[in-house]
Amino acid sequence: MSSVNVFVLSLGIALEVCLLSCLLRRGEWKVYPYFFSFALWMVVRSISFFPAQRLSATAYRNFYWGSDTVDIVLRFLIVWEVFRHVFPKDSGLHNLAAKGFKAVAITVTAFAVGAFWSYETYTHFHSVYPALERVFGFAQAVLILSILAAARYYDLPLGRNISGIALAFGAWASMSTANNAMIDLRHSFLPYWQLLRPLSFVAMLGMWTWAMWSYAPNPRIEVDPAADPIANLSQWTDGWEQATSTVRRVIHP
Repeated sequence: MSSVNVFVLSLGIALEVCLLSCLLRRGEWKVYPYFFSFALWMVVRSISFFPAQRLSATAYRNFYWGSDTVDIVLRFLIVWEVFRHVFPKDSGLHNLAAKGFKAVAITVTAFAVGAFWSYETYTHFHSVYPALERVFGFAQAVLILSILAAARYYDLPLGRNISGIALAFGAWASMSTANNAMIDLRHSFLPYWQLLRPLSFVAMLGMWTWAMWSYAPNPRIEVDPAADPIANLSQWTDGWEQATSTVRRVIHP
């Protein structure tokens, strides 16, 4: 491991520990248990890299990609944490948003595009791990951005905590997906991706630490009783389907 990689890893661990302390000091881990679980996992995984370096090259590679697969799956905890706070169960919009979110999950082309990228990735690397990174990374970016789009559509105010978590994660997942796409188009982009990805991840950790430095939850949702939720759901779903159709035409002209 180069000195640059060691520095980035050490900086990342410092930010992860700082983030964990922010969640623990005021009991915020009880408010954001899914996000806390992911933050705790990050610290454990990052610290494990140092003793893992003493393993053979093959063993270390297997450890890295194996733990990365667990990391990919656990990122869905962030998506769920954001959704449950943007649309809490005690709000009138929860059931409406849940239906819309399911519609997005069905209509979005994340897995279709991801399957294409998975095939391209496998032909380049002959490994399933980068393929999983592309499939689920794209899906998570679309899901988190769809939640933010729904919150924007319903004009829901977001607190510092959730907005920081969602925006940072959405930006990082989108950037990671774009870098993956660039590698598929031009394999020579790989060295840049190996540098940009950890740096962007450290930037996300910095944003998360800032967001969780003080407790600032979402304001309580006020629902207009005169609004027609069925019409709103239909209009929003139709708009999302048009957006995903545009994405499909751009990717598969």
